[in-house]
Amino acid sequence: MTDTLGLDRQGAIGWTLGRVLQNVLWDVGNADTTVHTGPDRAIAQILLDQ
Repeated sequence: MTDTLGLDRQGAIGWTLGRVLQNVLWDVGNADTTVHTGPDRAIAQILLDQ
């Protein structure tokens, strides 16, 4: 998708990881201390493995 849109791949990865972190921080801010294993975690793992 980054190629099609002409975006910097590493920049897109950074923005996506930032968004995943933001989701986790929102959960913590709402007193949700559950360890999430859902889509956000899977997306972050895939991006970090690249």
